[in-house]
Amino acid sequence: MEPNEHHGIGLGNCVGWWRVAWLAIPVLLLALAAASVPVSCDREKEIVAPTSGLVEIVIATGAWPGSAALFVAQEKGYFSDEGLAVSLQGFASGHLGLEAVMAGEAELASVGETPIVSAALNGEPVVIVATICRIDRAILIIAREDSGIASADDLRSKRIGVVPGTTADFFLHIYLTTSYIKPSEVQIVELDVDAVIDALEAGEVDAISTWAPYTALARDSLGDNAVVLEDPGLYRMSWNIIASRELAARAPDSIERVLRAIVRANEFIRQEPDQARAITAAYTWMDIAALEKEWPDYYMTVMLDLSLLLYLEDQAKWMMPRTARAVMLPNFLDHIYSPGLRAVRPEAVRIVEP
Repeated sequence: MEPNEHHGIGLGNCVGWWRVAWLAIPVLLLALAAASVPVSCDREKEIVAPTSGLVEIVIATGAWPGSAALFVAQEKGYFSDEGLAVSLQGFASGHLGLEAVMAGEAELASVGETPIVSAALNGEPVVIVATICRIDRAILIIAREDSGIASADDLRSKRIGVVPGTTADFFLHIYLTTSYIKPSEVQIVELDVDAVIDALEAGEVDAISTWAPYTALARDSLGDNAVVLEDPGLYRMSWNIIASRELAARAPDSIERVLRAIVRANEFIRQEPDQARAITAAYTWMDIAALEKEWPDYYMTVMLDLSLLLYLEDQAKWMMPRTARAVMLPNFLDHIYSPGLRAVRPEAVRIVEP
């Protein structure tokens, strides 16, 4: 079975697939509207190609619910209302989107903490513009029951697949640590994003640590053979908008416009949750019923606060011994860009800067 046959979610094996797939989103939204969900479809051309005369911005984002505000802002025309022609380019994971920003292929990206920490340790000029979502149960461990796994203790001696350098990698670390399982007691198998589901399905690994929508795909792929391991409250992930330091200095007005559109999108999400879920389901290729089950785990916001710095420092301390060269703990305040959010919503900035 191909990945896009699972659970109504389409997953591409390359960035290009996502870019082509998202061109079809206006058609899907029209279908949703016909099915009695009133989703606006008057911005189709903006999704396919930017409108001339506006400031062009490319945002690299993952096709998952944490980016709901971006999807809503695009579909409802909030970006264009701010004078922006935004192109959303889909990437299978946040670290690939961050790489696109650093390579000059995108202005902004949505990404979890771990790739940001990795970039900071490598001296890359990445800055966080805002956290746009906090997610409970963002990462799950999906295991094969026929591998003898029913609880965390059963992971000992098992092969666990993970995409290195991602938030799922960090989650696996803290899950094993809090389960009193030493790294030497398991076999970590590093996988590419597009190989995670296939490896689990084929029995090449006994379990995987991954994020939505791959979690749903894995469960559907294994059926009754799937075991979900989680620890509610163990880790609350933040989903952040990042930019290059150069862009923040060169185009602060564009960042403010993006943030204003996101604030407006969040208000729409609060007032019209059914429409917001329909839009998000179309962009993530998720079945609406499945999305509704996960929706309470996502807290849409626009903020910069102290807890983000603590998350970044914790992950840096975990990552530093794994680096090939000696590095010092970064000052993550140097990787926060607050003027944009201070201009749009000053009360949402809860970080004291020198």
